[in-house]
Amino acid sequence: MAISKENYNVLSDIVGPEYISDDPVICEGYRSGPGGYENGLGYERVMTKIPGCVIMPSCTEEVQKIVKLCYRHNIPYVPYSTGFYGPRSHPHVEDALLIDLKRMNDFILDEKHFYVEVGPGMVYSPIQEECMSHGAYVVIGGGGAQASAIANLIGDGWSPLSHRIGLPHRRILGTEVVMPDGEILRMGSLAQGGDDAFWGESPGPDLRGLLRGYTGLRGCLGIVTRMAIKTLPFQPERLEPTGITPNTALALPEKRVKWINFVVPSKEAQVKAMKEIGHAEIGGAVTKVPLFWRAIAKSTCKEDFWDIWGKENEETVANFHIVRVLLIGFTSEEQMEYDERVLMDIMEEVGGVARRTKPSDESWIKNADSAGMWLMCGGYVSVDYVIETMSQAPEHGPVYADLKKKYTPPLMPDYGDPGWFQSFEMGHQGYSEFLVYWDLDDDTNAVDQFYVDTSKMNIENRFYTSLLGPHQPLYLTGPKYGPNYHEYLLKVKDEFDPKWMSHPPVPLSHDIFVDRAPWMENMKDWESPEDLEKRGYKS
Repeated sequence: MAISKENYNVLSDIVGPEYISDDPVICEGYRSGPGGYENGLGYERVMTKIPGCVIMPSCTEEVQKIVKLCYRHNIPYVPYSTGFYGPRSHPHVEDALLIDLKRMNDFILDEKHFYVEVGPGMVYSPIQEECMSHGAYVVIGGGGAQASAIANLIGDGWSPLSHRIGLPHRRILGTEVVMPDGEILRMGSLAQGGDDAFWGESPGPDLRGLLRGYTGLRGCLGIVTRMAIKTLPFQPERLEPTGITPNTALALPEKRVKWINFVVPSKEAQVKAMKEIGHAEIGGAVTKVPLFWRAIAKSTCKEDFWDIWGKENEETVANFHIVRVLLIGFTSEEQMEYDERVLMDIMEEVGGVARRTKPSDESWIKNADSAGMWLMCGGYVSVDYVIETMSQAPEHGPVYADLKKKYTPPLMPDYGDPGWFQSFEMGHQGYSEFLVYWDLDDDTNAVDQFYVDTSKMNIENRFYTSLLGPHQPLYLTGPKYGPNYHEYLLKVKDEFDPKWMSHPPVPLSHDIFVDRAPWMENMKDWESPEDLEKRGYKS
């Protein structure tokens, strides 16, 4: 049922009449699309709804009042900032209230203790600019610097910079959350009653795992209104913006910041090089990226990409092995020179040959080039993120690539490229990510089926997966991981949100999608929630 006039007027009094609207045109503008991350799939067609109303609070107190009203009057709501996750960032039920947090863009930099304190409307680009002006830096996620820093940290929060700067859950410090019933929870040092958010592991409650686990639950357990984020020291030279939109980059001061691409003879050489670089504790990023990213970087348009990529084949892809290394002279030019000599010794040992590399960065330090990620086809998604040991993480990609052949087309031909893998935390962990692309004008039903097939493949091969809950049917994966991971997750949801008002029906959205979409019927060979309850499993 739509939001009543009485409730609308109360909400208007909370934020002011200029910051709330149920105008169908305004609400339609928040619908995901027309292209980008996960757009064009059956999940979007089946699950995504136009919000019944949009509201823009300016502070935690306003968020709390909005949520309490929603809970009292059974109004489903969805927290929203930059909406990078496309269909999954948007309402899944009719007439939901979309709480757009972009006005909450407060920012405090503590340069002495190396952290920033931000609201959910603050995006990475100005954070990074201010940090670098004071000798520090933060991780920019794969979606680009236009993403909300808080949303990224409680969603994913990693990038090649995670080689040195650490995984996202380690960088979340003091945090303030409006819980689904409207109560305020303060974590870390904020729980001590003061305003100092510098410490995530203080005597206060540490429930950061509930906010995100490894990849987050899309705001179904509360709204983060304030967070302190750990920063790390950077070098002092300015990175100069160059180019004209959309072809922009940061020109790097090569004596202090430098990318070097190395061609190595094999995948084994790639892994060995990454392990040795981590053991030597050098570099700011160490990664292997898909070969088609090189074609993207060379392209000026979609047609240009296909001209370049069309010259590749399975043999050229299988025999092309790159290690991409970012060196940063954090302390001095002398340190930079030392790191480069160590790097060259490692590469000589594994047979690596340095290639000419542009002295610029378009992706990982400050820029927002994510639109280029779906230039070729219009739609894009990372099917899975794998965080394992450096030895195990790269083993997932080839299996995904083999399964993908069954679904190509409509998936873009990539000639068996096994995806992207890299070093995390100085080689103590490895990371693998498998990416797929499709044309939104094609029949994309098979893309939805590929998604579920990869979940089954992970279960069969006993592979780790980080997408339990938000992206995979919970009743498919839950009984196999843990086991009965789904029971614990749903108990947590029931405890904190017994009315299921915060972004319903997450975390069961993918289960509901599979049940509703006719083309997914032949994929479902697992028990539904009702089947399991008949056998005595209750959540």
